[in-house]
Amino acid sequence: MKKIIFLLSIILLVAGCASKRYTKKASKFEEAGLYEDAAEYYYQAVKKKDSNVDAKLGLRKNGQLTLDRKLSDFTFAYKQSDYKKAVYNYLEAEKYNNKIKTVNVDLDFPEYHKEYYEEAKSDYLNKKYSDGLDKLNREDFTAALIVFEEIKGIDFNYKDVKELYVTAKYEPMYRNANQYLETELFRKAYYTFETIIIGAGSYKQSVALKDESQEKGTITILVTDFSYSNRRFGETANAITSNLKAELSRLDNTFIKIIDAASLNSNMYENGQINIQAANLAGIKAVLTGSVTKVSTTTGGLTKKQKKGYLKEVTKTKDKEGKIIKKVKYYKTRYWEYKQVNRASLALNFKLVSTNDNVVMVSDMINTSDSDKIHYATFSGDKKKLIPGNWKYKDRNSKEDIKKDNKSDINRLNRLLKADKSIKSAESLLNEIMNQSVNKIAKKIDKYNPEN
Repeated sequence: MKKIIFLLSIILLVAGCASKRYTKKASKFEEAGLYEDAAEYYYQAVKKKDSNVDAKLGLRKNGQLTLDRKLSDFTFAYKQSDYKKAVYNYLEAEKYNNKIKTVNVDLDFPEYHKEYYEEAKSDYLNKKYSDGLDKLNREDFTAALIVFEEIKGIDFNYKDVKELYVTAKYEPMYRNANQYLETELFRKAYYTFETIIIGAGSYKQSVALKDESQEKGTITILVTDFSYSNRRFGETANAITSNLKAELSRLDNTFIKIIDAASLNSNMYENGQINIQAANLAGIKAVLTGSVTKVSTTTGGLTKKQKKGYLKEVTKTKDKEGKIIKKVKYYKTRYWEYKQVNRASLALNFKLVSTNDNVVMVSDMINTSDSDKIHYATFSGDKKKLIPGNWKYKDRNSKEDIKKDNKSDINRLNRLLKADKSIKSAESLLNEIMNQSVNKIAKKIDKYNPEN
């Protein structure tokens, strides 16, 4: 609680300092006769600290002068019958007055100005409305939209301008969508109708036509069992078929629908192959076929190799003068290094064929592989004292003895001593690359757009 109070105190202190700075700047502008700039700085000062009385008084004085200037501009434009300028001058004055109200400072805004404003607005908007109608009748939708947007900005509820605005904005889209539908650009039609519905609700027949576009643009796909070039590949091929059906069914694609082969009539097959013409008559628009041409898994043997090294013993003693003397001794020892590599590879091909004209819509050949390996070391003694090296004789020194007592080699050995000893099985690797292949096929089909 004390911490929160402290933080609040800091915030208030900072705000108070900022308010004082703004007030000083405002005073300088006021002295120079620049009351609009002074009003803005007084406004910022009050925003920072509502209890700044000097800033509030300064804002009331200079804000009123600013508002009076804006109202004077409005009155002048009104007397000159420049109703467009009068309307926008009044709206600017009203906006400014409302801004000052947000910091609890009230300015004098004579009510009679509103009567003049309503008169000017009525005259100006009547002319703009007639102009907009004329442009709309001439089907100049872009120009009409600009007019109706302006009217809405001034008076959102003016006559039937909201309906006219919708027509000006969405009628061109509606016509384009219908054109897309007629020329069999079903996806373009669907998304255009969807945009219209989001912005204008059930404009004309948009909802029904959107549904029609979706129905006609949907690719109903029959996924056949993947074939295989070797009996040993049968299990993998069956798994790929099953996983691919599931992956395609999960796609968030409005225009893809997967057909369950079990629901089809058996006479759709001839000699074990799908009859494309019969599939087309059954409402299937595309058939997905594939073949597994390679499946390989290799489980490597765990190799074990004895390595030579040293145990490094460091002792510290003091000499007669009390200085610390460091002594290092090396003792020959052995440790073990292990290695293993598992591998898996997979090759397949697939194609999505249109039942309408036998055209290949999507196809690819996938050849992928993966591996996992382990490389670690074990030592039964004190690992912290172990350093790598080599020696010829265990019980005596030799010129061929090597002690790798350096940071790089010691770090490498430490990494091996701490290395992970687990390894992915070859079957696990095969499952991973199989799922990757299935995802790749699904993504290719998902991205397919016959209208591109």
